[in-house]
Amino acid sequence: MGDKTVRSGKRPQRKKGKLIAIILLLLVIFGATGIFSYNYFIGQMLEPVGDGDLVYVQIEEGAVIGDVSQLLVENKLIRDAFAFEMLAKKSNTANQIQSGYYAFSPTESAQQILDRLISGDVADATVTIPEGRNISEFAKILEEKDICDADAFIEETKKVAEYQKNYPILSSIPLEPKDGVSRTLEGYLFPDTYSFTPNTEPSEVVTAMLDRFVEVYNKDDLKRTTEMGKTVDEIVIMASVVELETKLVEDKANAASVFYNRIAANMPLQSDITVDYARGEKTAVLTTDQTQFASPYNTYINTGLPFGPICSFGETSLEAALHPATTKYLYFVADMNSGKIYFNETYEEHLADVEKYMGN
Repeated sequence: MGDKTVRSGKRPQRKKGKLIAIILLLLVIFGATGIFSYNYFIGQMLEPVGDGDLVYVQIEEGAVIGDVSQLLVENKLIRDAFAFEMLAKKSNTANQIQSGYYAFSPTESAQQILDRLISGDVADATVTIPEGRNISEFAKILEEKDICDADAFIEETKKVAEYQKNYPILSSIPLEPKDGVSRTLEGYLFPDTYSFTPNTEPSEVVTAMLDRFVEVYNKDDLKRTTEMGKTVDEIVIMASVVELETKLVEDKANAASVFYNRIAANMPLQSDITVDYARGEKTAVLTTDQTQFASPYNTYINTGLPFGPICSFGETSLEAALHPATTKYLYFVADMNSGKIYFNETYEEHLADVEKYMGN
């Protein structure tokens, strides 16, 4: 009996040990399964959201990972804020996110988005404004690049009086309208390559272009303007006309001399491109009726310079306006094929060149 009692007492201990082992095994299995399920869930939440257009988001200075993840969720760029935060914390990059304006695609994974936020891969848009373009053409280019709305940009360029307060170089632009036409910042927005973020305020774009203009129209140019007895506005207008009337750099100084000589002789400039600007469309050869278009910019019916600049010019045209050639030329005609300009002192010589280089 004693032996049975001893044996019966040991059996529950073995069963208890087996039970504990089974429980531990199940815990390991369920734990591993749980970890697998957790990792699978997180992995799924880090996958790209799907297809779609670029989405622009602004990451403010000092934004924490929670703010950033929530912003990305709201813009449907990531699937889950918690998963994104865990990804950033796991890689110790939660505090390395850089502020700025970003353009993300829904096809990017959370990891790709995080990498770009850490590297500061912001959505700057590089835009080149060619020489010889006017404000309306500027506006179209800027809108196509998603930098700012075309109409809003044009409206901003009309605020001449406001910008004159911060830019003394604009002081000679008249504020009074002429024949119902008001001046804008035409001619003073320097053509160059700029870098902006999408949806930039038009005022920032205008300011950047004016800043560049001030750099180009330097102190030596201002001194030369005074020596010529001209205003900055007169030089800017002349440079804009020279820009559009010439194709080759070597013709610019002579072209400027023609216009200065005609003004001195009280002769109308008769520049076709000033009429194009007034009419708002470009024409290869104007008709007689078109040359009579009523506008203070029309240099067929008005003597002197047009009311304002007709485009933004390059540095070579500014140089020509400030340092024209010394000539007696009063006429010129351009070869329609090469763009080369031929200059004359007399009308008879001019007519001969017109027939030679333009035909009928």
